[in-house]
Amino acid sequence: MESSSIDLYFVDGSTEAQVRKIEQSLLKEPWIKTTKFISPKDGVKEMSEKYDPEFLSYAESIALPLSLEIYPKADYANIQFIDRESKHLRTFPLVEDVIYQRNWVESMTMNVHRLQIGFAAAAIISLIVAIALIQSATRLSIFANRFLIKSMQLVGATNKFIVRPYVMAFVRHSLIAIPIAMGLLLIIFYGLPYIFQDFAIINDFTKHIGVMALFVICISVSIFGLILAVFGSWLSTRRYLRTKIENLY
Repeated sequence: MESSSIDLYFVDGSTEAQVRKIEQSLLKEPWIKTTKFISPKDGVKEMSEKYDPEFLSYAESIALPLSLEIYPKADYANIQFIDRESKHLRTFPLVEDVIYQRNWVESMTMNVHRLQIGFAAAAIISLIVAIALIQSATRLSIFANRFLIKSMQLVGATNKFIVRPYVMAFVRHSLIAIPIAMGLLLIIFYGLPYIFQDFAIINDFTKHIGVMALFVICISVSIFGLILAVFGSWLSTRRYLRTKIENLY
């Protein structure tokens, strides 16, 4: 959404020096990523390229005002913030009008929210599936080793001693799965938008994710995966060991 701009149009008689001074003051704002000064000549060229090549001949009879394009950072590119800042920008001296693509910003904001909900729903579903798979794998493993487990219990082995191998096995599985999960995460965030145009909206969701934020996400996923493997396998194994081993035959 950083590609969407807020366009400031200045009153007739404004000079480039005055506009440049306003531009320098605006660049100090934390929500502004960059600005672009548009002279009347540049404005005529952009209009002729964007709309009608014959606009150049028509523009000779009119005088386009000086303008300034403001590009907000992705973190601030939401309709509520832009509405508020547009009203504030209209109070600036020499500013005649403030224009931005409100419908486009609303649409992009809604799409990003939908994408966030979709990721959250996928995460919840994946968590439920992971827990179910851990329980099923634990049950199958105990069933396959039911005679060995029964023998260990008969000679006085504690549940802690019996559970440990199952927990370590799931930890090894999670260590193998973590780099695969990281690769899939990078593909979803940065690969799909370039392969399929329908996923271009993901770019607006990931543009504000810096290297440090991506590193934190990867570390968090890794830690959560290990915790899920340890506690999931431990709880599942303890649960089945508390039942009569004959019930698993």
